[in-house]
Amino acid sequence: MKNTVYVDRQETNLRNLLKTGAFQFVDDATPWFPYTSGQVGPYYFQSTTIEKDGAAYAVAIQALAELIRLDMGAFDVISGGETRDWDFSNPVAVALQKPHLKLYKNGKILGADIAGKTVLHVADLNNEGSSLRDYWKPYIEKNGGHLSGFVSFVDRLEDGVTVLKDLGLPTLSVVPLDNHAWDLMLKEGHISAATHRILIERMHDKRAWAIQVLRAHPAVFRKLYLNPKTQGQALKIMQIYNEIRTELEAMIN
Repeated sequence: MKNTVYVDRQETNLRNLLKTGAFQFVDDATPWFPYTSGQVGPYYFQSTTIEKDGAAYAVAIQALAELIRLDMGAFDVISGGETRDWDFSNPVAVALQKPHLKLYKNGKILGADIAGKTVLHVADLNNEGSSLRDYWKPYIEKNGGHLSGFVSFVDRLEDGVTVLKDLGLPTLSVVPLDNHAWDLMLKEGHISAATHRILIERMHDKRAWAIQVLRAHPAVFRKLYLNPKTQGQALKIMQIYNEIRTELEAMIN
């Protein structure tokens, strides 16, 4: 069972995210959302909407700082990756009076000297975990630092959970999007019972859910492919769900 403090922190910040329009959910017109990973899911999420409300943003930063102070042990530097991480990592570093390091995808770094230092990475979101694995951790190590943990404002509980576990990194999140989060949204009227069922069903088997909705809505996939602006997303979906690639190609033709 979760500690009451963690649940209260999760619920407060989840309500603030809902209030600032962080979520879009599936409906009849949009039965699934394409994600940058190439996967598809039942909701779209944007963590930085919290910045629309100064008080809510302050609560988010305070929650991250408290979580780190209580549960992350000793470290020397806080890092954040290009670019949305910085909206959270920079003010958290200020709150904890720690040096801050900005990491860029091209390998550039700005800020703290990390040679021989332990580094805690703070992010807006734990999603696929690929940026931490492919960019931030190698860059920290290249510059003589040691990555000691990862903290995100929101954890979508996607493939990033496994990636971080494989990296052996302690991981924390203020707002995990777990069953309790979806139950709260249902209870407080933010989502319908039908949407709640979809969210819970997908948590049990994300791949099976995705294949089912792609098969059920060929016109949506065809529209995504035929639009030059989104054709790349459609091609990535075909690559990710290779077992139904022939069916997806038939939808296009």
